[in-house]
Amino acid sequence: MHLMMLFILALTGPLLASEPAYSMWNGQESVDEYAKKVNLSPTQTLDLGNGVKMDLVLIPAGKFLMGTPDPMPVDEDAFHTKIVISQALLAASVGTLLVMLAVVLIQAIRQQQRPKLSLARLLAITASAGVAVLSSMHWQESGRAVEKAKLEYATAKARVQLANSDEKPAHPVTLKKPFYMGKFAVTQEQYHAVIGTNPSHFKGKDNPVEMVSWDDAQRFCKKLMKQMKQSVRLPTEAEWEYACRAGTTTTWHSGDTKADLGRVAWYGENSSGKTHPVGQREPNVFRLYDMHGNVWQWCQDWYEENYYRKSEAENPQGPAQGNLRLLRGGSWNIPRGCATRDWSIPVSQSNGGGFRVVVPAVAVPDR
Repeated sequence: MHLMMLFILALTGPLLASEPAYSMWNGQESVDEYAKKVNLSPTQTLDLGNGVKMDLVLIPAGKFLMGTPDPMPVDEDAFHTKIVISQALLAASVGTLLVMLAVVLIQAIRQQQRPKLSLARLLAITASAGVAVLSSMHWQESGRAVEKAKLEYATAKARVQLANSDEKPAHPVTLKKPFYMGKFAVTQEQYHAVIGTNPSHFKGKDNPVEMVSWDDAQRFCKKLMKQMKQSVRLPTEAEWEYACRAGTTTTWHSGDTKADLGRVAWYGENSSGKTHPVGQREPNVFRLYDMHGNVWQWCQDWYEENYYRKSEAENPQGPAQGNLRLLRGGSWNIPRGCATRDWSIPVSQSNGGGFRVVVPAVAVPDR
């Protein structure tokens, strides 16, 4: 029995060793810093032929709250404690400063001479004045901080109230492996290079391809996979949301306001009723463009209404079967948030529906 176990371990050991355990993204380091830490290239480029290329960016392994999270209540007692401490320090320092100045003035009057300051008194007065200034600044900053926290809480509470039921409750998800995701949605030029046709309604070689169904997207991935001789697929729903959020918990990866949306997306109020060339708005921290607006993006998973009612999961893949496929991100006329879910039948096509691709991360040789 022991010999059999040793034989099995001898066979499987190299296979297990080939799957590295990747570090989790800490939310602070840049993608370049993370890539260097895990010995991966921060970008990857696929050559689609005839001079057409596709840029992908590294998405780190990491943990996040998937869905629309409940806001953390404001701890006003903690802010109040900071305010009281700063007020006490301000009062003590100002009081000390006034006493020392009074002593110097009284001595000068009694001795009928100009006020004189010893080095010790000068240092003490300077220290007291410094403490008074810092305490005053801390008091004001604490007051502003509590008001800011209250505003953020109210915004987050409103976000939860407006969220669809299938976005709640948020639950922790761990993506244990990094992956590469298309920097942009697949363009019409890229789609034509692989498939040989361009079904899009809004023509433009740098515009995202649309009028493509989930089945069309799968056909593109399979043909490109054969051409590249490596895995090419649609992102899972968890991968898409994690990549879109890039460490944020707001409605859009850029914030919660309409101005925040306008910086990163083509949508109803700024799109002029059509798609636009990819990469013209601001990217997120992972250097992904157009994650909101322009075109919907198909995901690999089947739609499951109760997806967010699951407990913590690692590398979730969604249900094994279903009738509807997932779409994320919104389009040129309907913007959607990081957690907003939409769905359609796999053969559905629209002038607002496109996709982007994912390929696995493979460690590069030591540099």
